[in-house]
Amino acid sequence: MHRRSGLYSVVQTEVAEHEHVEREALLRREQAVGLLGRSTAALRRTALRFSICADDAEDAFQRALVILLTKAPELPGEQATAWMHVVTRREAMAVRRERERLLGGRRAAAEDERPEYQLVPCGRPGPAERAERHERIAISAAALARLKPQERRTLALKAEGYSYAEIMELTGWTYTKVNRCMAEGRKAFLEHFARIEAGG
Repeated sequence: MHRRSGLYSVVQTEVAEHEHVEREALLRREQAVGLLGRSTAALRRTALRFSICADDAEDAFQRALVILLTKAPELPGEQATAWMHVVTRREAMAVRRERERLLGGRRAAAEDERPEYQLVPCGRPGPAERAERHERIAISAAALARLKPQERRTLALKAEGYSYAEIMELTGWTYTKVNRCMAEGRKAFLEHFARIEAGG
């Protein structure tokens, strides 16, 4: 009888674990359906922006969907959308690197015929990295433009290397006001950045 109750508890535990896994999968599917209903077009645009061609963009989008269905964290609506844009962009960049590696192999024979000085590797970032950096700068500028003027001024002075005391002296504000502008400005900047990156 004791052995039977032990077996029963093991079976109960396995059933409970299986139900938990199924519930998580169902929640992920529901989250995915809601997110895709809101953001499919924007996510496809993100994939296309970082891809060499439309087929690569579609591959990246499909890979991002697999990640959404299998590994997505539980996040509220806007954060989930922003997370998905980041995943889509990363997948598009990964597909792009694979494509460039394939295309690079075909060009290798032609490159070997060039003079040696043209074969020296360049230390500068490639086009994909420059495009991503340019986009982040543009999003940062747009996020800064949405801040209150005092928050923008405080963050700009801090970015230029001024201390709190120097900012207080330049602006005539109290420490409390400088600190509040700094904290609220940073928080608002990050929220605006995530919203813009998500297509909002």
